[in-house]
Amino acid sequence: MTEITKEHVEWAVVDRLRQMLERPSEEFKATETYALFTSTLCWVMQHIRIPPGDAHHAKDRSVRELLAKLETTPASAPPWNIQTLHTGHIRREGLRGVAIPPARNFAEHNVARFLKNLRDATAHGDARNVSPFNSQGLLLGFTFSCSERERGRGITWEGEITLLRSDMRRVGIELCRLYCDAVREGSTRWAKEAFEADATSIQEEAA
Repeated sequence: MTEITKEHVEWAVVDRLRQMLERPSEEFKATETYALFTSTLCWVMQHIRIPPGDAHHAKDRSVRELLAKLETTPASAPPWNIQTLHTGHIRREGLRGVAIPPARNFAEHNVARFLKNLRDATAHGDARNVSPFNSQGLLLGFTFSCSERERGRGITWEGEITLLRSDMRRVGIELCRLYCDAVREGSTRWAKEAFEADATSIQEEAA
């Protein structure tokens, strides 16, 4: 084992969020997924949007490159597959079909803008911007009411979108994967396998 660095810990935290998203609990699937998804959003978006002048380390420059890629990828493109058109649709959840409300004003969103708006909706406490989406007595996901503001102009855009648990899992897992790849690639002192082995070795305090 080599020295454990901040890069290792940064990778380990987000990789563990990914692992938990991939193995949801059987009791509170939607609630747990929401908690993990929003934690991932807040952690990743605050890092990849680091100002260029503050990107002093290779890992910071690497994650900023990830941001640039997300800014040129439509939110509707695979593997994100966000239903951004202003039309409702039916999704199969278990044995039942669920009518999903149409997204409002997301048609032109790239992935970076989409994720930032979700992060702002979940992290800014100045209004209630997230509400549970329920169908036939089942909590299936959440509806995000989003907005963009410009200094001196107030609100310049508003939109709303409903994400099911499967959407939050898919987007969260992909965001974790891309972020971890970027952090590792920015840590050029280690081979991929050695870096991940050292990061995985980091233990957490037992209960």
